[in-house]
Amino acid sequence: MKARTVRYFFKQSTRSIWRNKVMSLASISSVMAALLVIGIFLVLVLNVDYLATKLESQVEIKVHLVDGLSQNIINDINKEIKELTGVRDSVFLSKDEALKKFSEELGENSDLLEGLEGDNPLSDSFIVTLEDPRLAPKVTLAISAMSNIEKVVYGKEELEKLLGITYFLRVGSLIIVGILLLISVFIISNTIKLTVFARRREIGIMKYIGATDWFVRGPFFFEGILLGLIGSIVSIALLGTGYYFAANYIKQQMFGLLVISLMPFSEVISSLVTALLIFGVIIGSLGSMISIRKFLRV
Repeated sequence: MKARTVRYFFKQSTRSIWRNKVMSLASISSVMAALLVIGIFLVLVLNVDYLATKLESQVEIKVHLVDGLSQNIINDINKEIKELTGVRDSVFLSKDEALKKFSEELGENSDLLEGLEGDNPLSDSFIVTLEDPRLAPKVTLAISAMSNIEKVVYGKEELEKLLGITYFLRVGSLIIVGILLLISVFIISNTIKLTVFARRREIGIMKYIGATDWFVRGPFFFEGILLGLIGSIVSIALLGTGYYFAANYIKQQMFGLLVISLMPFSEVISSLVTALLIFGVIIGSLGSMISIRKFLRV
């Protein structure tokens, strides 16, 4: 496409938006309303994924060692574990440290453990974290085959439930966003159709004097993109402001009471800007193309 043609299309589209202020405002409002709904759900999707990732990162494998191992053997086992594919880190936890940690978790009931310091029933162990929780069965099997390993525990049933829930949440969220996007295109196309209908005579004259479908579509295509961009910028500003204050409010009110936290504002806003600008352009351009198709049949 020539630069001159692009300039012509852009000029015509801006003139049309200004000339048809009421209909343009209606189209922008429709785009904005649709993107606000998509944006709100997108924020929920991002936070669901953020929460799922945090939960998955907490999946650990506990490796219990046989009693009486020397420090050299323990170091060799640690090195061997860290070299396994999928292992992010391995941290040694002595039986004394494990007893102390257990005592802290019991809190007021820690006196139940009194007298066990000299005859500690717990074992030395490694806490192994993974790059991907789905690798837990494979890594567990590999560690179990090593020497001087008494028992390997990773909570198989809990992990399978966790992976099932996070998969359902992620896939379900994406499906709903896709449905909302299709609904938005339908709504916008009907709104823009009113603008196109008001200019049907102009389109008919252009067709009668020999203008190609592509040349007639051009200004409407650019107009749809501009309307989509304006609507998306407004919705980004509203959602960004709302999320910023909501995130700060929740952090201040619930900090220390809940382990779950919202996704950082900087990460949300970058994803929100990218997604809503793209969605705005797609909704606006598709809406225009669908709307004008009927009036090209002259």
